[in-house]
Amino acid sequence: MSHNNQLSYQKLSNSQILLHPNPKGVIQFIGSFIFGSFPSWAYKDLNRFLFDQGYSLILYKFPLNPFQFNHWQVAVDLLKEQYDLKVEIIQALKKENKPTNILNLYANPTNYLWLGHSLGSKYIILLEILSNSPERRQEILQECLAKQDIEDLIKAIKLVEKSKNNSETAIRKLLPNTETINQFFIQDQSSVLLAPEISNTVRFLRSGWRISNPRTKPNQKETKNLIQASQELFNLLGIISFSFDGIAEDDVAFLAEEIKHKSFQPPLSQELTGFHFEPLALHIETLGNYIVDFVDKLKRS
Repeated sequence: MSHNNQLSYQKLSNSQILLHPNPKGVIQFIGSFIFGSFPSWAYKDLNRFLFDQGYSLILYKFPLNPFQFNHWQVAVDLLKEQYDLKVEIIQALKKENKPTNILNLYANPTNYLWLGHSLGSKYIILLEILSNSPERRQEILQECLAKQDIEDLIKAIKLVEKSKNNSETAIRKLLPNTETINQFFIQDQSSVLLAPEISNTVRFLRSGWRISNPRTKPNQKETKNLIQASQELFNLLGIISFSFDGIAEDDVAFLAEEIKHKSFQPPLSQELTGFHFEPLALHIETLGNYIVDFVDKLKRS
């Protein structure tokens, strides 16, 4: 892997991006607590590897707020950011007179995929749950969440839908002849999760000792119920775990079991040697190759 030149990140909206000159697709990355707040620095070797494989990267910043317990809000804010960024990227490339096929690639939501690490994976999972049809989504929320939480979430959804409509209107003006630009949450977008941690519960050294935050929304039980209730979803999901991970171990086991019953077969789940923060390591070729392999398989499905 080449390290001879520095990656030239651009700052658009609230995120950092790397635009490949001839992209295969767009990887949207959200990292772990603390490290995900500085993704261009903390994950620089992983970013370099994925860029060298032909992918544009959008690095979302994990909210550096220890008191942000509403994970629904973080998830919908990520989606709003995606809608805004698509417009800004196309505007920037159009000013550079990039060819139409490149502009159309960024307009088409099926060319976007998600990569999450640790707690960042939970936000991707919540967006997947919201990708149910509106009627089915309402049924699932009523089944798994308290009434006040549902009302708060519905308000957030309405706001992000305004961003969606504004984004699609702007793209149609920029690219009048483009094809599919309609996007319903992250429907038809694949995801690869690295050491996914969905419960916000930390287990110490594979012992019975755990710490958790009861104010987290949705909490561990609710999150698992939501995933299990979303039977039609999670068909474009791959999971990469690490053998010495004492943080996400239970959550990985739960998710790996869930995807065994999905339509994508055989399920994409792989355990590698390493620890929970392996994606921050200097030598990430093995991990990077598995990510790209999972992405290729999901794209061909």
